[in-house]
Amino acid sequence: MLTFDLYKPNLKQLQNLINKSVEVKRHIVREDPHEIGIRKALNLGHTAGHAIESLAMIENKPVLHGYAVAWGLVCELYLSCKHLDFPHDIMLQTTQFIKQNYGVFTFNCKQYDRLYELMTHDKKNENNIINFTLLNDIGDIRINQQTTKDDIFDMLDFYRETMGC
Repeated sequence: MLTFDLYKPNLKQLQNLINKSVEVKRHIVREDPHEIGIRKALNLGHTAGHAIESLAMIENKPVLHGYAVAWGLVCELYLSCKHLDFPHDIMLQTTQFIKQNYGVFTFNCKQYDRLYELMTHDKKNENNIINFTLLNDIGDIRINQQTTKDDIFDMLDFYRETMGC
């Protein structure tokens, strides 16, 4: 069984995990170099995350890409629960982990339209429709998932409520 103590990581185990992750990504990129199929699976958290990252840049408060994707993951796991069968308890566990380890990017409801507009520029979109990569369950990836503007605003509400913005 793989165990990981955040405060005393086993560096050899961590190195092996990173190497394995890089190999998986390398394989997927080789298999789908133009991001028309399986490579889209790597985009979980990126639609909302890119919007958060762009808003941070606009506000002259740049954030690391990985942090923005983690915050986007909170948003997109909410959509995964709402539209698919992703387990609610795992979404809440993941949200708490992200909040504790990556902090919070704050925004208010007056910025929802701007975040929505930023999502419309994502490279994964087709025919002016915002596409998300979501999860039905761990390892059960669903690409090209769409939702309504109201659901996206609900997603942003969820982020702010659970992250304490």
